[in-house]
Amino acid sequence: MIAVAAASAGTLVGLWFLMREHDRKVARWGAEEAHSKSLAAAEASLDAFSLLDAVRDKTGRIVDFRIQYVNANAEKLTGRRRAEMLGQSLCDAMPILKATGVFDHCCKVVESGEPLNQEYPVPQGSLLQARWVRYQIIKLGDGLAITCSDISAEKATQVRYEHLVEFTDSVFQNAPFSIVATDLHGKITAMNVAAEKLTGYSREELIGKAPLTILHDEQELAAMSGEAINETGAIEKVGFEVLSAGAAAGEMEEKEWTLVRRDGSRTPINLAMRAVTSEAGEVNGFVGIAFDITERRQMLHYVTHLATHDQLTGLVGRALLRDKTVEAVERARRYGTKVALFVIDLDQFKRINDSLGHSSGDQILIEAATRLRRSVRSTDIVARVGGDEFVVVMPDITSLADVEQCAANLVMKLSPEIQVDEQLVNVTASVGVCVYPDFASDAKHLLKRADSAMYVAKEGGRNQHQIFSEDMLKETADRLSMEHALRHALANGELCLHYQPQVSLTTGLVTGMEALLRWNHPKMGSVPPSQFIPLAEETGLIVPIGEWAFMTACREGKALQDELGVDLTISVNLSPRQFQQRNLVQVIENALATSGLAARNLEIEITENMLMVNSDGNLDKLQKIRELGARISIDDFGTGFCSFSYLLQYQVDRLKIDKSFVKQAGTDPNAAAVVRTIIAMSHGLAIRVVAEGIETDEQLRFLMRRKCDEAQGNYLAGPVPASEFGIAARASNGIGVLQNI
Repeated sequence: MIAVAAASAGTLVGLWFLMREHDRKVARWGAEEAHSKSLAAAEASLDAFSLLDAVRDKTGRIVDFRIQYVNANAEKLTGRRRAEMLGQSLCDAMPILKATGVFDHCCKVVESGEPLNQEYPVPQGSLLQARWVRYQIIKLGDGLAITCSDISAEKATQVRYEHLVEFTDSVFQNAPFSIVATDLHGKITAMNVAAEKLTGYSREELIGKAPLTILHDEQELAAMSGEAINETGAIEKVGFEVLSAGAAAGEMEEKEWTLVRRDGSRTPINLAMRAVTSEAGEVNGFVGIAFDITERRQMLHYVTHLATHDQLTGLVGRALLRDKTVEAVERARRYGTKVALFVIDLDQFKRINDSLGHSSGDQILIEAATRLRRSVRSTDIVARVGGDEFVVVMPDITSLADVEQCAANLVMKLSPEIQVDEQLVNVTASVGVCVYPDFASDAKHLLKRADSAMYVAKEGGRNQHQIFSEDMLKETADRLSMEHALRHALANGELCLHYQPQVSLTTGLVTGMEALLRWNHPKMGSVPPSQFIPLAEETGLIVPIGEWAFMTACREGKALQDELGVDLTISVNLSPRQFQQRNLVQVIENALATSGLAARNLEIEITENMLMVNSDGNLDKLQKIRELGARISIDDFGTGFCSFSYLLQYQVDRLKIDKSFVKQAGTDPNAAAVVRTIIAMSHGLAIRVVAEGIETDEQLRFLMRRKCDEAQGNYLAGPVPASEFGIAARASNGIGVLQNI
């Protein structure tokens, strides 16, 4: 029994030892696995990680730390291999830690047990491969676990952000236009200095105290809301909803409003409202940007008048005449009346103008315009459509006898001598007349056939009138003949390009040239562009001619660049019909590729009016042209109806001030003001300006004083064939007219 009991006890002890050994192995395996995982995690860390043991002196004070472990990123951060650092004194390996005070903080962590998380700049010349480091230090036994992060990029971003905030606040406060911020309900939360000046209120009076509607005309807001607002205080809510409706919907809403200033005065403003959203996309306020448009309205009215009226005589211009003639014809069609259109051309005016000078010629034109106004009814339309060509449109005519009498009266009124600079000048006129609906079915044919009748009057001896009749259709036949000749001009090699230099008004150097189309017919001789280009546009022939012009201009332009050794800009005019050409971009791209001309040296000239039609399609086409690398220029700027907002939308590179403004700038203060305004506003938009049609030294001096960038005109150099351009360019470079100014 005792033996059995002893055997059983021995067995239990043995089992106990076996179980204990098993538990030790399991614990050891678990520790080894945990250690492996910790090591893998440390090595995979994107930060530098190290383990340190404290080194103490005999008194127990920490005098150093010994490096027990560093991961791969610690090697990268310090630029040293792991084998060099393990077992090494921390102060020997990283003396910078004592210099920056980090060592003292490490000691404090071990003594207090409180972790440390701080950022330190790294002195220049340190071993650390960073400019800023974030230390995260925790106590581990009698030592430390340290994680180091390179936060140089974060610090740089923070500095940039702080600078951006400072810059943004500076821009807000010093912006030249009024900026007012509101909360969701329209209460003013911020406003800049310009807003104080515009409204007459101080910030203390409005911020946090008043709604944005206090600055607006209540009746105007009520009218825009489309409902009567009778409740007290309702205008504050409804009015702000009117102001912010588009912005709340995610749009940049821009409208013209009436601002009510503190003193009760009213000022027209342009207000752009924009919603302010959080990162989650929720609207938490609004910002309104406004500026006084009083001067802009006045300028717009003036520019509109310039665009629609002749500057010299004040008469209706060609574009407005066309519209008014169409209106008169439509009204006559509706009421069964007649419209008579008179084309009046002064006889031998060119000879008189050349002999007496342009100033005297202008006086004659002004007097002729005055006599025409006095000779017709107030309801009649009097226009100047060319140098010495006028048009009178008389609606509500009842009989051809009345037309005959009116035509004779016009000839008579223009025939008396005109006094010009103390001498009498005899000026007569030839008058052609066409009547709707007797001899023309629409406004277009009315003008054309009256013009044909005028030429018949001239051929008949001048100083007389002629009413269009069926036998005058010769004009149509002549037109068909010219059209036929033009269809073969390209194939017969009758077309060529001449180039007019464009000169820098800063250096006097030739910087570019404009390609101008010329037609030399074997029988008709040199046909003026004013005759065949409109015909080509109307018939569609401008498309193949335009493709040829692009190719020729690029090829000859590249050859001239190589010959002269200078970087020239080649400007090519783009007609409205070409602009609608579907493969226009491919045509330009092919011309550049074939010629070898750099795209940046090609400038496409378009007119203002071309931007006003089908703007979405135009924007897309111009954008594709710009993507090729070519530049965009607005030709004859100021004669159309293009606002500066279009220049931003279409990314224009240059503006060409129309020669009519340049011609009048020296004598007409209004024209001079327009030129100054165009140059100043263009430069504000980083757009270069070239003035065309320079004919006198006075005009050139005026443009130079106004800091115009470039000039073009016969005073500097006339258009020449490509073979002669090199001579003209060399003669123009450093031209004396600039050297002497």
